[in-house]
Order: sequence, then structure tokens, then C-alpha cells
Amino acid sequence: MLLYKYRGSQNEEDFERDFFSIEKNYFWAASSEKLNDPCETMTNSDKFIKQTGFISKLMGVKSEKDLNFLHENYRNVLSFDKKMGIYSLSQNYNDELLWAHYGNSHRGFCIEYDFNRLIESYSLNNAYNFQVKYNDKITEIGVSDAVLNKNNRLIMKMSGYKSKRWEYENEYRIITNNFGEHHYYYNAVKSIYFGLRISDFHKTEIMNRLKGRGIKYYQIEQIKNTYKFEKSAIEDINGNEITYLNQIPEATTNDRIVKYGILKYKMNSIGKIGEIEIELERKITEIELNWLAELF
Repeated sequence: MLLYKYRGSQNEEDFERDFFSIEKNYFWAASSEKLNDPCETMTNSDKFIKQTGFISKLMGVKSEKDLNFLHENYRNVLSFDKKMGIYSLSQNYNDELLWAHYGNSHRGFCIEYDFNRLIESYSLNNAYNFQVKYNDKITEIGVSDAVLNKNNRLIMKMSGYKSKRWEYENEYRIITNNFGEHHYYYNAVKSIYFGLRISDFHKTEIMNRLKGRGIKYYQIEQIKNTYKFEKSAIEDINGNEITYLNQIPEATTNDRIVKYGILKYKMNSIGKIGEIEIELERKITEIELNWLAELF
């Protein structure tokens, strides 16, 4: 499955942040409070409160104090929404509203991910992913959601529903235990789409900094006499040879290129590198080893 992230920084400092995240192979999972929809993670708990009142005896709750304790624990569970990270993606790369709202009116770019590659380096015990659902009513949470949490239903209800007014985003989400940086294996990024108004400087900067990764590049163009857009393939100014994560350059070795291969790249959980195993064609120096370490 291919998913897309629109990037549209308003200034050079933010552009550098976006470039750097791709260069260093991580995405930023935002806290719910930092997202542009103030209704993020909003849920209706009335159903839960009502149900617990009816079945309090079956649950071993014998007093109003015990019932309040149960409700307080329930609210503590819901407080996870203040800690979790949300990485929002779209299933479309050519939506006119997404380019306008998140691509800085086409002055930015759009990242294409191979979603399976994006998450396969992780043990997903502490991460969830799902397609967002859109509704006219705020999602209700009942006892079965909070107690059973079957198929991570509570996480889905807390972070996987939005107003139908957001339906155009066609959103897919990764939910992590904590907001912040979460690293992935570099070839999860398949393509970069340039907006209609992106500067030549930024296009060149992206290609140069992602040199040798085998990334495909496309220019977004408007279809004549329509409001729709299409992609047009463009050549990488650095050529198509893949050199990233398979050779130490001459500039580092002061001799000749040293080739290597990655035998294992596995993370124990989102954002933490668990194990990397590399096969080298010769013994390397401390300087060369430090150069390798900077890549991961």
C-alpha cells in the first residue's frame, strides 16, 4: 500500500526540518494537542457512565465511592491521548485541497511511502495503524470498549474518528505510544512529488540530499482546462545509481570505495533501533566506523 505525506513549510527553517527528517529516516508523530483539529481524540463517555451504573453490582462495585474510583481509572486510561503520537498520512497524492492546506499552496512537496516497508522494521506491540473513519457524531465509548479493548478498539475510537468535514483527507494513521521521532528503514520512501510552485532551489536541494537512494521524482502538473492534477516523471539530477547504505565513499576512506551490505535491520519498538548487522568487504578504521554510525 502506498501512502502520502504532504510537506509545505512556510520558511527555510521549517524546510530544513522536513529535509533533515527524510535524510535521517524518521517521521515525527505529533501529540494530539499539536494537530490542527481541536476535536482530536474527543469521545463521548456518557454511554460508559450509564452502563457502569447498570452493571455495577456485576462488576463488584458496592458503593458510590467504588463507582467513582472505577470512573477515575477509566479517565486515566483515556489520558493516553496526551502521550500518544499521531502520524497522519493520506491515500491521495493529487488532491487539490491537500496541496493547498498542507503543501503550502503547492510550494512544498509530497512524500510517497511504501507503508509495509514503513512499519515492518518495528515490533508493533506499541503501535497501531488504521484508516480514519468520518462521522457526524462524536464517537461513543462503552464498557466493552474500555474493558475488553478487543482489536485495540479503544485506541481506534480515541484517535481514529473525525468529523465528516475532514473526509476529503482520506486519512490513514500510525499511532505510537509516545509523540516524537520514530525511525524507519530508508527505502520506505519511494517517491517525492513536487508541487506546482516549488522553487528550483528546493527541488535541487532535495535531490542532492537524497542522492543515491533510488527515489523517484515527479512534478505535479495541472490538467488543461480542469481543476485536476497529474504527475509527470522527472529525472534525478544525480542519476539512478543506488549508493546509499551500500558503500563508504572515497572521501571518507582516503583510498577507495568500501562496499558493504546490511544483513539485518530490526527495531524492537517504534523509534528505538534494536539490531543492525552489516557485512563489510574489509576491516574498517575508527573514522570509517563513525561515518557508518552517523547514517543510522
